[in-house]
Amino acid sequence: MTENRIAQASLLISLIFSMTTEASAQKKPLDPCCGIIAVDVRTGIVTAKVNATGNVFEFKASNPATLGALKPGQPLFANFVNHQISLDGKTVCCTVTSAPRPAVGAAKSPTSSIAQPIVIAPIDPIRPPAITYGEPQPTQAARRPNDLSDIRPVTTRIGGRDVTTKVLRVRGLAGLQQASGIPEGARRLLEIHVQKLDPNESHDYIINTELAAQWMASHPHVPDDIQPPSASTRESCSGSDYLTKFNCDKQAVGDGMNGIQDLANGTWNHASDELTHDWHMAESCFADQTLPLSGIPVKFSITKNLTIPLSSVASGAGLNTSTHSESSSAKIDGSVGLGFPLEGDFVATLDLFYIPCLPFVVRPKSIAADGTMLVGETLTASVTASGKFDKTLKIPPTGGPKIPIEMIPIVIAGVPVAELDVSAYIEGNVEVGGSGKADGHFQISNPHKAKFAFSCNGGGCGSSAQQIPDPTTVSESAEIKGQLFVKPSVYTALQLDFDYDLLSARAGPQPYLLGMTSGCAEGSAQQTSDGASTSEENHVLTADLDWGVELRAEALVAGQVVGNPYVHSVTGDKHLWFRDLAAGGSTALVVNVQGANTAAAAKPVSYRVKMPSCYPYTNKVQYRVSWTGGAAPSANSQCQWQAGKGLGTCQADPTRDLVINLTWPAAGNYSLTVVPVGDDHHRAFSSAPQITQIAVLAVPGGG
Repeated sequence: MTENRIAQASLLISLIFSMTTEASAQKKPLDPCCGIIAVDVRTGIVTAKVNATGNVFEFKASNPATLGALKPGQPLFANFVNHQISLDGKTVCCTVTSAPRPAVGAAKSPTSSIAQPIVIAPIDPIRPPAITYGEPQPTQAARRPNDLSDIRPVTTRIGGRDVTTKVLRVRGLAGLQQASGIPEGARRLLEIHVQKLDPNESHDYIINTELAAQWMASHPHVPDDIQPPSASTRESCSGSDYLTKFNCDKQAVGDGMNGIQDLANGTWNHASDELTHDWHMAESCFADQTLPLSGIPVKFSITKNLTIPLSSVASGAGLNTSTHSESSSAKIDGSVGLGFPLEGDFVATLDLFYIPCLPFVVRPKSIAADGTMLVGETLTASVTASGKFDKTLKIPPTGGPKIPIEMIPIVIAGVPVAELDVSAYIEGNVEVGGSGKADGHFQISNPHKAKFAFSCNGGGCGSSAQQIPDPTTVSESAEIKGQLFVKPSVYTALQLDFDYDLLSARAGPQPYLLGMTSGCAEGSAQQTSDGASTSEENHVLTADLDWGVELRAEALVAGQVVGNPYVHSVTGDKHLWFRDLAAGGSTALVVNVQGANTAAAAKPVSYRVKMPSCYPYTNKVQYRVSWTGGAAPSANSQCQWQAGKGLGTCQADPTRDLVINLTWPAAGNYSLTVVPVGDDHHRAFSSAPQITQIAVLAVPGGG
């Protein structure tokens, strides 16, 4: 009798995903696996024994009425995977609180070493199997499956021990047709199922073949008249050819594809009607249902640094470090460095499709996540260059863009069946260019924290993001002549891959920076007063940073983007930061004012305002103009004057003269002050004002 019960228990291990049918139970009655030893009414703890092994375990009743009805010697059914107890083999009444273990003082015998059976209590046909995740593990560097069908082991830790199972993953119709180990009836049903799917659904399946064999053996035979539609329009393909559903499943398009789907839907409905009757199942048993797994924690902190040698990039582009043409002549050496400290804190959700009447198979539906990512982007440049140059560099220059972080096993009804790979994904471009001569280095950091959510399936992605605040920045001083800019546009994303590449989702901020440094030294700047001239050196060393952020989300199948990527601007173009790096300040940020020091009262006097020759920017400059002595300014379309206050602001091209006319009412010693305070690119200057002292001499009668 004991051996018979063990055989029954071993057979029932196959039903980890399953629902035991009423008809099956009537045809093959199951003996209870266990019996109650003791009931503690005070604590509510019930002690029971596994009949086949003598191991004891404990459980609690769901309510006092059930507890009061329990008695020693009473038989019961147990599901130790889902921690469930049933008194009648049909409904769940209680929860297992401690796993079976040898009884204290029990004598060792041949039966005590027999593997503990797992007996599955009947499950409500509407209730999905339990799905959870295992302990995160390092990402395996072993071969990633790329065949149309692939059998592989999946391991995770459950209850402090390693559990391994073998699963078969197949890609589409071609994978189902060539895979081994799928029971004939199950294969035919899945070949019908895959041909009725829409193009934006996953056509990939994960199958537990052992469970499939036992499930199909315990149910009536699939009739021979249930056959998949002809797939003569589908071209043959191999695993390396598999990129999208159309490649291997539906080579026909338009009316041809719709015809295949219509035929498959009709065949599937016929199979569903016939088998739900033969298997005594509910009509919805053959419908695709969602198996959701939420609350998966995804946390990481990594640092990735990239250094791009400019000389090798130039050589690779055929420039041989220097290039000459009618439009440009350049020599480039040095390097550009990018650092990406990444911190992520997300909660992920994985939705799978499953079919209650085929409980041994699942396929991916969608992947979603919600959380924050901190990207501490750092930009450095060490460049020796001359002439004009402008080169776009690819990131990363070598190797793959993914940085593996961890693997999270996916467990269904206590069996590991797949994995969720967590990676950071980095790709983008860096544009390096400038003019003149540059010899030096600079560094700018751009840390920013983004909070966003995304959800992706075979049809693409949707996403949302909160406003991203401007980051803080720091810079090191540089000695640069000419103008050098480095503009990285880098996509840094969280990537989640279900079972390597059956369905992948990635999303994250795509910030772009424009870091520009400018250096110049000139000795010919002049300021004149009544025909006299003075020569003085003017110089500049400045750094400037603009930025913007887009949120980007993409869905992938077999490593290829599917559907429409989601791209949304979060910040728009924004000026972030400007700094004068010259010791004591750049004199090229001090405006030149030219005009007469002596003027006649009651007559207008003209003053010309322009930025020095080394001033590096072309955006309109805002000048703050002030004077003493109550002079009246002439109307000027580029200026706004405050009446009676001796004060105004002007905006003008920094490379052209701004003419200001003032008329003093009486003789006296007065002053005129012009200060550049910023420009229409939102740079803000803090240069010390240069004051032009004006002596106005009265002329009798103003004439």
